Amino acid sequence: MPDGAAEVPKPSKRRRQEVMDVAARIFHEKGYEATSIQEIAEEVGILKGSLYYYIDTKEDLLFGVIKEAYDAALNLVERLEQRDGGPLELIEALVHGHAEVFAKNYVQTSVFFREFRALSDERQETIREAGDVYNRFLVSQIRRGQRSGVVKSDINPRLAAIGVIGMMNSMAFWYRPEGPATAAQIGREFSRLVIGGLKA
Repeated sequence: MPDGAAEVPKPSKRRRQEVMDVAARIFHEKGYEATSIQEIAEEVGILKGSLYYYIDTKEDLLFGVIKEAYDAALNLVERLEQRDGGPLELIEALVHGHAEVFAKNYVQTSVFFREFRALSDERQETIREAGDVYNRFLVSQIRRGQRSGVVKSDINPRLAAIGVIGMMNSMAFWYRPEGPATAAQIGREFSRLVIGGLKA
């Protein structure tokens, strides 16, 4: 760096997370298109220009919020892939875990399902590729269960996985943190339906 040149301070991770949290909340409340960069900056308590220390475009914020939701879900799958257990046990754990992860990341996950199409085609593809991890895990466990005889042999693993994921993701459209059902209750009911439908 030339003598006398001012070094631009690096934004802190905590501040960046605050920006992401504020963006997620406003996107959730107002919608992505109706939210301005100025509004987010004011809510965080910084100048609009300072917000660009953290992002290049508003879409960067949306992608970051959606990625937070997906990373939380993918971390669940990664933990289950390292866990011992039968296929039905792991599928049940996935359904329970998904409900808990959704509730914990309610705002981010709701933004994902409502605003996903606002992302560029390239970023949509990135998120879809991550979502395939969920599908592959379920398909592999259903097939594993069929080989061992604990899952019905006439079930189509791919269609069953799509159905299970669709049911779990439906929480984005009706779940509310204040009730009437807790994440634990939803996880129990969903897993009862899933396991009951798969079990031989």
